[in-house]
Amino acid sequence: MGAANSSSIDVRVTDRKSLIKELCLRRQDYEAMQHSYRKEEITAYTDNRFAAILRQAAVRAPEICKGKENSLVFMEASILPIVTAFLFGGALIRCFEVCPLWFVVYYKTLDQIFAKIDLGFKSYYGPSLHLEYARTDWSPVHVAEAGIRIDRILIARVTNMHVNKCTKVSYGYAYKSSGLDVSPMDSNEKERTEPYECSFKFDTYTKGRSRSFWIHKDICRFHGDETRVAATQNITPVCVNDRIEIAVNLFNAMGLVDVNQVRWHPLEVFPVQRRECPIEQELFDWYDLDSFQSQSVERLQIPDFFSPQLVHCSTEYAGIDVAVSRTRLRAEAQGVVPQADRILGSRFEVLPRSSPIILPLKRVGLQHDRFTKIQLRQGDAIHLYISQGGKMT
Repeated sequence: MGAANSSSIDVRVTDRKSLIKELCLRRQDYEAMQHSYRKEEITAYTDNRFAAILRQAAVRAPEICKGKENSLVFMEASILPIVTAFLFGGALIRCFEVCPLWFVVYYKTLDQIFAKIDLGFKSYYGPSLHLEYARTDWSPVHVAEAGIRIDRILIARVTNMHVNKCTKVSYGYAYKSSGLDVSPMDSNEKERTEPYECSFKFDTYTKGRSRSFWIHKDICRFHGDETRVAATQNITPVCVNDRIEIAVNLFNAMGLVDVNQVRWHPLEVFPVQRRECPIEQELFDWYDLDSFQSQSVERLQIPDFFSPQLVHCSTEYAGIDVAVSRTRLRAEAQGVVPQADRILGSRFEVLPRSSPIILPLKRVGLQHDRFTKIQLRQGDAIHLYISQGGKMT
């Protein structure tokens, strides 16, 4: 990932769970320790028609289903998908914590169950979005009662097919009433309905172009920001050869998504438009710090907190009851931005100017989606808006 003059990037180990799996398999071949039917232990039968029938049935005989330490009989490859469907949710995540063998085997089973989603993505978007890797991810949901969300993450390389266009990727889905259907799609799949739709949008630019996007942090007193995370631009700017992450949500507080009813929709292409923070539509006159401070009761400061990775270029102020600062930052020095997690609630990292980066896409209509690292290239610009003030009643 650090090679500055190469478009290759190892997307397999960009998250903690994939890294854990890679390290486990380097330590030991846990997949070979999983329970399986040992055909070599079938007792030889005499050579006749009845013996052939017995030999065929013996392939599934319980006494030849064996595994090594920490593997149990229900972890056999044809049985485990059914068990996984029964456990799907918090209980399934607990299984990943038992031991390395369970982590590797359950992770592989999820890959098998969700393979149809990956194949559907390839068939619809192959020429414009080249799927390089797919993985399963899960994260806590911070609500009144502890919850969890499980996603199938698709990492695809953006080609030059739709340069200077806005692209929309979408899929329809439905929730399952009980259990996870791990069987192949039947002949009546076209008759199934998709009551919900999820979509993602991104703007594509030429390879190596400096990108620009906005971030808005609201610290007003009259309401609380429970997430403490700054809102980012809804339509992500990407360059040719960059990688995008598309999260297909499969389990949340609403329930379990029916994998067989996940249907990718045809790619939609639109003209690129100017992207600006919605707060710009409410403010018109911008002032420097000295001019604005004289007419505001708020204690203002220039938000130069992110150097040397993000260099401060300029800051302007506007607003009446609520003071809003508009700061332009430019990505310069490589490395992780130390104060970004504390101030903006997200991790930022600056990579070399010619390096491809991985960009998680946010679902259309959401202010916050997945809490992931945001990668920048040297030369990228950030327009940071901070709202503060507001009288408490």
